[in-house]
Amino acid sequence: MTPDPRVLGLVEPALAALPRMILPSGLACYEVRDGDPEPHGESVRYSLIVLLGLLRAREAGLDSPVDAGALRDSVDAALERPEVTPGDVALRLWVESRDDRGDASRLVVELAASLGRFGGLAPREGLELAWIVTGLAPFAGEVEGAADLLVPAVDQLLANQTGAGLFRHFGDRRARRRFPNFATEIYSVLALASAARHGSDARTLPAARRAADVLLERQLPDGGWPWLYDADRGTVVERYEVYSVHQHGMAPMTLLDLADVTGDERYAAAAERGVPWMFGANELGENMAPFERGLTLRSIRRRRPLDRLWLYANTAGSYAGGGGRRPARLLEVNPTCRPYELGWLVEAWAGRLGVTPS
Repeated sequence: MTPDPRVLGLVEPALAALPRMILPSGLACYEVRDGDPEPHGESVRYSLIVLLGLLRAREAGLDSPVDAGALRDSVDAALERPEVTPGDVALRLWVESRDDRGDASRLVVELAASLGRFGGLAPREGLELAWIVTGLAPFAGEVEGAADLLVPAVDQLLANQTGAGLFRHFGDRRARRRFPNFATEIYSVLALASAARHGSDARTLPAARRAADVLLERQLPDGGWPWLYDADRGTVVERYEVYSVHQHGMAPMTLLDLADVTGDERYAAAAERGVPWMFGANELGENMAPFERGLTLRSIRRRRPLDRLWLYANTAGSYAGGGGRRPARLLEVNPTCRPYELGWLVEAWAGRLGVTPS
C-alpha cells in the first residue's frame, strides 16, 4: 500500500500542537477549542494516550517537544485518583510494555485491585475491556498474575461478540449493551490482534477478523467510519458523529496492525481509504486538520440539539427491526480537539509506512 503523504505529514504537526495541551500540573488537558488559546479541563486518561504516542514517536526517531518522562511521572502521581478506572491502569501497563521501568508487577496488582473496586470485567465499557486485554497481553508469560487476569478478560471480550460479528458495549445486562460505538469495535479488534501477536489464545485472531470484516462492510462511501452500531444485527444505527480521530488514528492503528498480523492487505487499504475524509473528502468539504490553528477538528455531527432526536429515532428504529434513518442533513463541524486524538494520530503513523524524521 502506498500511504497518503498528507496523513504522514500530520505526524510532526501533531507533535508540535501538543505542548499547549500540557497543563502546569504536568498532565494533558481535556480539550482545546478552535479560536480559544486556553486549554480546558484535565485528563489522566488522555495523558496516558498522549504518552503512548510520544513513545511511538521516540521509537521512530522523531523529536518531541513534550518530555515523555515528565509526563509519565505526572501520570504516575495521579493514578490513585478516584476517577482512574481499570481501563486507565491498563493503559499504563500498555505504556510499560513500550518503556519498561520495572513497574509491570506493581501495575498488574493495581489492575486486579481496580477491577475489584469497579465490579469486575462484565460492567466495563468495551473500550476499557479492550485496553485491559491490550495492556496485559505482552506480560502474560512474564509477570506473575498477568495471565490470571488476561484469560478471563479475553473470555469476556469474546463473550461480548455477537453472532453478527460485532462486540456489545457492555458484558452485563444494561440496555446500552446492544448499541456499541465505533470505539468499542475498533479497540476490541486491536486488543484481539495484540493478543494474537503475543500468542495468548488461538481464538483471538479469527474473532478480530470477523469484527473487522463487518466494519469494512459498513465503512461509508467517502471512507468515513460510522459511530453507532447494533451489535445484534451487525448494522449501523447512526453514522454521526463521524470523528476525525477514527479516520486518522484509531482505525489506521488497528487495521494496519491487523494487516501486519494477518498479512491481509484489505485492512490496510480500508485504513488508507479513510484518510481523504480528513482533507475535505467529507460531507461538508471541510479540512479537518487545520494545524496552522494548532489542532484537528473533532468531528462532523448533526446540528445540536437535533442530534439527540436523530439518535433516539434511529435507535428505536433498530430496536423495531428497521434500518434506521441516516440521511446526511443539518450538519456542522465540532470545533474542538482533545489531546488523545493527537496521541492516536502519532501512534498510528509514526514509524509506519515510510514515516521518518524530517
